[in-house]
Amino acid sequence: MSDIKVNYAIFDVEDYKREAKLSSYNLPFTPLTFKARIPSSLGGQDVTTQYNTLKATFDFGDGTFGNSLTSTHVYEYPGVYNVRMVLRDCNNNSILASYSTDVEIVDYITNTFTVAGGPVLTNILCLSTGEFSNAITINSQSPFYQDFQDIFYSVSGSDVPNYYNLKSNKFNNLKKFSSFYKKEYIESLSGYEYEDINKITLSSASIYKRLSGNNHASGKGPSAFQIVTTTLEALSSVNVGSSGKQVIYFKTDDQGLHRNDIINISLFKDRNNIFSPSTTGYKNNNYINNFTVTLSSLVGAASAQHLSSIKITSNGIPGEGDSVRTFDISPVQFKGLDIPFILSPKNSNYYTMKSLSSHKYPIFELLSGRSPEIVPGVSGVPVSTTHYTIQTLSATLSTINTNFWYRGVLNFNDITLPISGEPAFLTLSAKCPYDNTATTTTATNTVTGYASFTCYPKNYYEAYKQNEDFDFEQTIKDLRFQEVLLDKNILFTDFIGTIFGSVSSSYTVLGKKLWEKIQNFTSNNSDIDTCDINSLINLSNLTDDDGLIFDRSLAQQPELVDRLMSVLSVNYNKFRGTQNKFDENYDPQGHTTKTTYGKNLSSLIDSQTYEVSAGTDIVAYEKFSETYTRLNTYQPLSALSGYRGTSSGNFQTYMLSNFNTSSTNPGGSEKNPTSGAPYWGWPLVLPATYDSITEVDKFYDFYSILPGYDNSIEGGLIDYGTGLTTLTYSTPMSSLIGDNNVFDVMIRNSLFSSLSLF
Repeated sequence: MSDIKVNYAIFDVEDYKREAKLSSYNLPFTPLTFKARIPSSLGGQDVTTQYNTLKATFDFGDGTFGNSLTSTHVYEYPGVYNVRMVLRDCNNNSILASYSTDVEIVDYITNTFTVAGGPVLTNILCLSTGEFSNAITINSQSPFYQDFQDIFYSVSGSDVPNYYNLKSNKFNNLKKFSSFYKKEYIESLSGYEYEDINKITLSSASIYKRLSGNNHASGKGPSAFQIVTTTLEALSSVNVGSSGKQVIYFKTDDQGLHRNDIINISLFKDRNNIFSPSTTGYKNNNYINNFTVTLSSLVGAASAQHLSSIKITSNGIPGEGDSVRTFDISPVQFKGLDIPFILSPKNSNYYTMKSLSSHKYPIFELLSGRSPEIVPGVSGVPVSTTHYTIQTLSATLSTINTNFWYRGVLNFNDITLPISGEPAFLTLSAKCPYDNTATTTTATNTVTGYASFTCYPKNYYEAYKQNEDFDFEQTIKDLRFQEVLLDKNILFTDFIGTIFGSVSSSYTVLGKKLWEKIQNFTSNNSDIDTCDINSLINLSNLTDDDGLIFDRSLAQQPELVDRLMSVLSVNYNKFRGTQNKFDENYDPQGHTTKTTYGKNLSSLIDSQTYEVSAGTDIVAYEKFSETYTRLNTYQPLSALSGYRGTSSGNFQTYMLSNFNTSSTNPGGSEKNPTSGAPYWGWPLVLPATYDSITEVDKFYDFYSILPGYDNSIEGGLIDYGTGLTTLTYSTPMSSLIGDNNVFDVMIRNSLFSSLSLF
């Protein structure tokens, strides 16, 4: 090896365009080509016989080798690689070597990110305290061999923290903080929501490229090769990297007193997480890319903003700007229960102002009425303070070092009022003065806020199922035949009645539950229209129905909630049943009062004098069979047309006494018969011939009809007849289903009862 000559063996390097270059991309279609240049003589002496004219060894510097005089190589990863060529003789001995040459491989897609849109005036954000900045667009890209990365941020020049974490304290949102937000549209709420983020996660989309064009046939001249964008499906396409984008917004609760008060925001990628594989494993390449961007923010003082109102929410998250109001005081509340609330001051753009100092004791007033019916100083009837209490809870948040908020709890109870059994429509009014802490001279603004809701009595809406009206107490009392037991009320009323219940007891008492389970066994377990949820799941599993996918763990709830969910999930028509519209209830069955039977049977008709009106039907009672038949009074009109055989001479009336077998009557003719059995069409069984209505009276009595329906509810799950169910049959489905409607109130009531809040 000491005899190897190193002076004359050199090689040329060409890129994918066949241009002489010592650099390229780490893509499959951008290789470097290495061509050996062998000297023909050395010191005037022919040396061509000393080496193998077909073979050279290229050490590409990445652990791979080429064995041809012209070798092509694709580098997988970027870096600077030392390339060395060795020539060998026919015995494979090294006889001539080259100087080493460095080539540089770079990423086609570099790991970098840029910020656009939001920054103005050379990366200066101008915003108001507590308000969102303009949209800031983050664009990022990464090469194909690296995972797409999140972008982190930090804020300096401000005393407020970067991000609040509700896991450590559920009221951390009441603190002053600085944060980035992403804005998303929530379809279920039909509005936008700002979500604070501690890192910026970007969307990721693959970038595909291919090589297009060729060189001149001669191999000389300008190159026509180009790297063009393509798709995954395209021929020869290659994944060269990923690109991502995210639109974010910045907001800080800090404020500037002076124009030169600057808050710096640094956005960066974590260099320690940028790794790439090598021959020795993974290593940190530490590429020189644009990994850090710093924005500066000029924040206007709160004193420059107009304080306009107080927002009353359940937890102090009132929504900011155009975001949805997801935590308003619930419109459904209950009497006697605590209603927690938090007051937050808002500016005219509906942003929470935290750089304020509130007076410790806001002025509260409870008004009878609904917002927007409540107009400050005009409408709304004040409720006596004897019916409600407002207690501060701010002391329980002493760890929150802010003073712009007020936390309290309202409890309303009108048990002394005549309307205590009805819902109360209420509006809580709050008025509070606020001092601006950023000004040299204290400026005080007094603003007002309102929150409206309905306070329901406990169990205001009740739905009792069929067979939930069992009177266990009375049933046991009916079995005490010994006189000595008749006055033992402690045993039968206080003891047995308390345990097993009476007819007016709740459906939760033991006696009613036992009776209902027995009586409704089939409907509860086998009828798919009315069975409970667990039974429905069992029926589905029994039939191997793959169409019903249900997680049993979702059906694990308190007993009251479980019963209510099973009841309310029933089809609307099955839930309420059908009204009885039968209007031919003629048979009194011996009951003279006709409270149940014979409701549609009116007074007995005098067949000699009764004038039948077309359209006013009558009832014929067949004495032999004791059956009732409704007679259509329109039928004879075709036979009586043109004949005034009535006392009034009206064409639309006729005398019942004309009912006979005669084919004609005075005033009639064979072409225009006026009466007779063959022509009346009534289904009455009579002798073949008779002369007058007196013959008919031997077989039939005639009655007028008392119109009307029974309207009793049939075939429904709910029992409307006992007075225990407070829902009405006529309540439309639109009033039952939906937020803050009847079923919603019932579900909340069952939840509160299950949690023992009442």
